[in-house]
Amino acid sequence: MWFAYMDEAGNTGRNLNEASQPIHLIATLLFDESKITFLHDYIRDTARKHCPRDCRHDDFEFHGKDLFAGEGYFANMPPSKRIEIYDDVLRGIGIAEGQVVIRGVDKELLRKRYAQPFHPHDIALMFTIESVERFAQDLDCRVLLVADEAREVEDAALRDLASYQEFGTSWGWNTEDIDHIIDTIHFVPSHRNPAVQLADCVTFIAGRKRKSDRGLVTPNSAVADLWTDCIEPYVAENAVWHPAT
Repeated sequence: MWFAYMDEAGNTGRNLNEASQPIHLIATLLFDESKITFLHDYIRDTARKHCPRDCRHDDFEFHGKDLFAGEGYFANMPPSKRIEIYDDVLRGIGIAEGQVVIRGVDKELLRKRYAQPFHPHDIALMFTIESVERFAQDLDCRVLLVADEAREVEDAALRDLASYQEFGTSWGWNTEDIDHIIDTIHFVPSHRNPAVQLADCVTFIAGRKRKSDRGLVTPNSAVADLWTDCIEPYVAENAVWHPAT
C-alpha cells in the first residue's frame, strides 16, 4: 500500500477574481507504506536540528508560507537559514523515495472559459484523484489518501471521492474508474503529521513557481532552486497541471 498526503493552496471559494490568489492548487506526495515511519522521523529530526527549542511546542510545524516569509516560529531567522531549512525539509521526498502529483486551476482562465464553472477545488481534486489512480494502476497497488484539515472543503471532498469510487470520474479529458484508492480521505491536523507538513511545503513552492512562470509574482531564485533540486525530479509522469488550466 502507498500513502498519498495532500495539501491545497489558493482556495478563495467561488471568488475567481482574487488577484492575490489566482491559482487553486493541490499537491500530493506518495510514499510506500514501508517508508512512512522513516519519513516522519526524518522530518522530526530536521525540526530538532534547526529548531531544537521551538519544536518542543505542541503547535510547532513546518509551514511553507511561514518559512518563505519569515513568520511564526521562523520570524527571527535570516533568509539564508530559512532556505537551508526549507531545503532540508524538501529533501525528505527523495530520501523516502516519494513521488509528487500536482494539479491546479488557473481561476481567471476558468472564469473566462465557463459561464458557470465548477468550484476550483472540485476540479483540482478530481484531476488529483485521476492522477493518483493512474499511478496506482501502474504499480498495481492500493492508495490511502491523507489530507490537511480544511473544514470548508472536507464534506465536498469526501462526497466527491465516494462518488468517483462508485461511478468513476464523470467529466474531464480522460475519465477513470477509481478502484485503487481505498476507503475515504482521512483529514488530519498538520501539526500532528510530518508528511502533511512536507506536502504543505511542496504546495507553497509549487504554487509560487507557477505564479512566477505566469508573471504573477517576481521570480525568486530560492524558489526556483528548491523546485528544480528538490521537487521536480520526483514529479510523477503526466502529473503536473492540466491542459485546460
